Amino acid sequence: MIASQDIGGGIKSTIALMNGLAKENYNVKLLLPKDCAYLKEFDSKIEIEFFKESPIFSIYNPLKYIRLCHFIKRHYLSLPKETIFFCSDRPALMLALLVSKKSVIFYISRGWFYTNLSARFLRLFLFPKVTTFIGISDKQVNLMKMYNPKNLNIFLIQNGIQLPEKQFLTFQKSKITISTIGGICERKNQLQCIELINEFKDKFPIQLYIFGTTFTPIDEAYKLKLEHYITDNHLENLVFFKGHETNFDVIYGSSDIVVSTAVEEGFGRTLIEAMAYGIPVIASDKSGGPSNIIANGVDGILYNSTTDDLVANVIRIIEDASLRNNIIKNALIKVQNQYSEQTMVRNYSKLIQNAR
Repeated sequence: MIASQDIGGGIKSTIALMNGLAKENYNVKLLLPKDCAYLKEFDSKIEIEFFKESPIFSIYNPLKYIRLCHFIKRHYLSLPKETIFFCSDRPALMLALLVSKKSVIFYISRGWFYTNLSARFLRLFLFPKVTTFIGISDKQVNLMKMYNPKNLNIFLIQNGIQLPEKQFLTFQKSKITISTIGGICERKNQLQCIELINEFKDKFPIQLYIFGTTFTPIDEAYKLKLEHYITDNHLENLVFFKGHETNFDVIYGSSDIVVSTAVEEGFGRTLIEAMAYGIPVIASDKSGGPSNIIANGVDGILYNSTTDDLVANVIRIIEDASLRNNIIKNALIKVQNQYSEQTMVRNYSKLIQNAR
């Protein structure tokens, strides 16, 4: 694992998978950054070791990449032949290149950004070495098939979550809270959520919570754009940046509707979390992963990516109590049946057994 912070659905899902496999009595070993901030989240059965230097690298820094590759190769010399290497991001897969030509490598595709220089390198030189591809949504699977037409070992396994023991009652407040959750960036498109509040400010007692933080200077510039829009439209008392929050009771206990306005979404883990806590969800039907999760009008709402359609569907959720309650009930059943950690681990375990 390359990331040092427990942020984003990909990291959370990887942690859940590793813990689940450890509980199923697989011998799980992890290689983590020295500054890893989520050590306490791993099962005690997992053996953890650390990179000697930061594993963040670029193909524009070939010397560091070569050092890391040699470190990886030496590190794994003592592992048994039946070892399976799980790579859930591109840097990890790039480092797996030099392990062994006969290694069994599972690549979990969590994004479809395969167009830049490092992605071309990955497609040309690393994809042929992957034993099994796993997509977390139909779009992921279709991309893997497009880039690997000769590889038949491409499977769909969606992420799973630890099911909560409680659900929150929604719409019991004097002011309705819309929440959007994820890193603050163009791809997550928080601006559309703010535009939604601007449309509603004279119609409903409503407010917006933005859970998430920035990661790059480009993200900071995007947040500044959001802040200017808020100021220009006098929304300071209706839109609130809540930062990176890990306590689900805080996030979902304060939310009446969870909205995903992302233009690209590998899966949509926050949607199934909200559904599990009894919060109705609305997501763009153009973003990818959410279309796999939500049956429109049954257990959530898919809107057509325009602000006007988002506004119309939020009004539906607010005003139609029967629709809202049916969505909450059906969503909870779906998450319990399809999106538990146990279901996810069981599906991965089947692939592991077949790979031996």
